[in-house]
Amino acid sequence: MVLCAFSCVSQASKKIAKVLMEGGKLLAESCPVCSTPLVQEKSGEVYCVNCQKRVVIVSKDEEIVEKLSLPSVLAELEELMVNMIHKEVDKISSSDKSSVDGFERLNQMLEVLKRIRELKAT
Repeated sequence: MVLCAFSCVSQASKKIAKVLMEGGKLLAESCPVCSTPLVQEKSGEVYCVNCQKRVVIVSKDEEIVEKLSLPSVLAELEELMVNMIHKEVDKISSSDKSSVDGFERLNQMLEVLKRIRELKAT
């Protein structure tokens, strides 16, 4: 167990070092999920190297320090919808019965994905 924890910390340290060598900054704030120190890339994007997720820093007054950009939000939503669609297709194909509900959910997900892609194209 100790080796796993050490290995995970070591991997995070290597990833942080890589960001720093590429001109990024190590921030005083830590990830709210895993407590790994946050890094800021040269582009200004703040993220956790361990969770591999973007992080938005908010001050005590709830003033957003870093705003979410529409393209990055749409990209994350698109990825999420694609994963959900794959899971729904697997669920439908592994089911013994043809479920109308499953196909309706799949249709709704495809409509959402279509709308996301339309927004990304504009």
